[in-house]
Amino acid sequence: MSQPEVTIIFNPRAGGNKQRFLSEILQHAGVKVELLQTTHPGHARELARKVRAHKRLFVAGGDGSLNEALNGLLDAQIDGHEVPPLGIVPLGTANVLAVEVGLNLRAKAIADYINNPGMVWVRPGVVNGRAFFLMVGMGADADTVDNVSLRLKRLIGKGAYVLEGLRSIFFPRHRDFEVCIGRENYRASGVIVTHAKHYGGAFVISDDASLTSNQLDVLLMPGNGIWALARYGLALTLNRLHKQSDVSLVRTERLTIKSHCGPAPLQIDGENAGKLPCEISLSPYPVRLMVPQDYDGLNKVTDADLA
Repeated sequence: MSQPEVTIIFNPRAGGNKQRFLSEILQHAGVKVELLQTTHPGHARELARKVRAHKRLFVAGGDGSLNEALNGLLDAQIDGHEVPPLGIVPLGTANVLAVEVGLNLRAKAIADYINNPGMVWVRPGVVNGRAFFLMVGMGADADTVDNVSLRLKRLIGKGAYVLEGLRSIFFPRHRDFEVCIGRENYRASGVIVTHAKHYGGAFVISDDASLTSNQLDVLLMPGNGIWALARYGLALTLNRLHKQSDVSLVRTERLTIKSHCGPAPLQIDGENAGKLPCEISLSPYPVRLMVPQDYDGLNKVTDADLA
């Protein structure tokens, strides 16, 4: 039996432990791999755009690297090209997508996934022309991403976000956003627009959100100040943020958000993504996402659903 054709985009500057883990995965998989190494920010997007449709494309990295590759695939589709299915070899800081699809993080399990993935169609979200798999945030979470120390992130991983998140809570910036969904206008100090149940790792922020859904879940948090942000932060760690009495959850295919407190950052899939205002919708260009065979959403979305 011929080996599947696999391409992996990988950052060679990743730490030695990550490189050794990737080598262990590939030894278990026993496949011939085309390894494409990134050399600069945005390079994963450029590389993904050129991968042929008959390949299986994996990104060895985190959610930010996967986001770059996703945007490369959409670039290719807009240019009229067929694109390969996309998967993740989780080597990043949070690996939220891997958690979302239930990917076991042991080397042998990831190798089995590379060799025999399931596939689902996903319509990515798009914010100001940039695609995302997971979420867009503005408020305390975007302030955290905007200010986190990259040096500290390399040293302590997720701990850097925890420290900066605490600083955002105890030294809050005033935020006032206007969110337009259909004919309804909402005001909030924090907004998360999600296409996934999980956030920041294994925390659940929506019971019904799904990568394969044709809608986005919008969490609206009106509270400002230390006590409100501390309550939201604690609720997040208990998987109850979306169940707070003052938090609204609205489902939609499209929305716009603007700031009434000056320039405010937004984050996409855990990466800084510029400033408000923004328009968010679902892309007309679906992509095939490779998932484990036991993923709950497997085979729930067909070509006809996306037509």
